[in-house]
Amino acid sequence: MSPDESGRSPRGQGHLLRNRILEAAIARMADGQEPADISVRQLADDVAKTVPALYQHFDNKTQLFVTAATTALDDMATEVSQQLSSETDIDTRLRRRAHAYVDFAVSHPVPYRLLFMTPDPDGTQNSLDIMMASVGFHALVDDLTAARDNGEMIDRDPTEVAIVLWTALHGVASLLIAHPHLGWPDGLLDQVLDQHAFGLAPR
Repeated sequence: MSPDESGRSPRGQGHLLRNRILEAAIARMADGQEPADISVRQLADDVAKTVPALYQHFDNKTQLFVTAATTALDDMATEVSQQLSSETDIDTRLRRRAHAYVDFAVSHPVPYRLLFMTPDPDGTQNSLDIMMASVGFHALVDDLTAARDNGEMIDRDPTEVAIVLWTALHGVASLLIAHPHLGWPDGLLDQVLDQHAFGLAPR
């Protein structure tokens, strides 16, 4: 029996199948398909495996799609960090991260809504925990720590500052997703960032 027929991957290659499943889920969400409308059978067909093979890597459908969405978010943040590897100006780094985050949300509304705009009545999908565990959040905290240590920011806990800043970014992102045609002011995000920068500047 072949690996595809049995649903099992060759020994030592299970992570490859897991990555393929996540890529399939990300691709469908990128096409605008909502997780509720995507069946596990469709994803299994996308990767030429059986449904039980998918459940060897994920406990349930919700976990699969949340993992796919966080993977897409982390991939974006990793790419931005690579682009900023030679950038030393903290303000530039913070603004680039902020713009990349909002751009991701607007260009990937399905995974963004799943992570940060979907009610979670049973408390199993904590949006704040997801954000704080992300690659981008850790990079943001690192930049804010550097700003504080360099005297470019008031003496405040960088993690708390990052959470507050994230709430502002989420506000902009969620409004742009939900109401893209309301005639928002030009440079809305930069105006928000300017106000935050003013509040955090040393006196």
